[in-house]
Amino acid sequence: MKIHINRRTIKAKSILLTLLVVLLAVPAIGYAVTAKNKQDKPAEAVTEAPVSDPATTAPATTEPATEAPPVTLPAASSDGTPVIVSPSGDNWELTLVNLQYCLPEGYAPELAAAVEGSDVQLDARVAPAYQKMYEAAKADGCTLTPYSGYRTYDRQEDNNNRRVEYYVGQGFSEAEAKAKTQERILPAGCSEHNMGFAMDIGSASADFVSTKEFSWLCEHAYEYGFILRYPENKTEITGVMYEPWHWRYVGEKAAKDMRESGQCLEEYLAAKSAKK
Repeated sequence: MKIHINRRTIKAKSILLTLLVVLLAVPAIGYAVTAKNKQDKPAEAVTEAPVSDPATTAPATTEPATEAPPVTLPAASSDGTPVIVSPSGDNWELTLVNLQYCLPEGYAPELAAAVEGSDVQLDARVAPAYQKMYEAAKADGCTLTPYSGYRTYDRQEDNNNRRVEYYVGQGFSEAEAKAKTQERILPAGCSEHNMGFAMDIGSASADFVSTKEFSWLCEHAYEYGFILRYPENKTEITGVMYEPWHWRYVGEKAAKDMRESGQCLEEYLAAKSAKK
């Protein structure tokens, strides 16, 4: 039996089969392409709000650090005329007065009793520190009797003149008498007593060095901002003889620094000025 196959029918079926294969292949190809693109495309980074660590995170805004202004020592005049200084402003407690640096004539600070009930006075900024030191010494069995604190310009001038007259009476010339006087009593305006920053404690006698009060001061005065102003081994620098009774306020930090370095006030200020 012969089977007759219609060529047209076969061709039509072939075309339909081809179309069917194509239609089925397109979705598969699209899926494969999509999958490949996903593999090739780099993954996006996942971001989160940063978590602040209070121990390490700095504040959003910070105030600039401030430092105390540097200590400066005015340049001495070339002709020997004293430079006029005033114990005010920053670092007032470190104001230097001596033969080179002098207070304005008639200078008078605001005053307060050095110790409650005493008529001996100091600069009102210094008096609380002396009162505190006095009470601490008292608790240790020592009495830091305020002997001579603030002096007026006129009183200092009178003290100076009387000492000059004394040396003249001893046979010294006027110039020699003034030079010797300056080793003990500075001219008016050049004395720390005119500022009200210094106290002669107990007495103005060399015997003070052998008292328990002097020993206490050597050990503790710096804790309250006071220094032995005219040490025995610094007379060539200060120009003033050794005065174990004369204690000067410079502030606690400076007093501690000078105690550790062994410097007198002139040396301390010169070193600080050199660093500016």
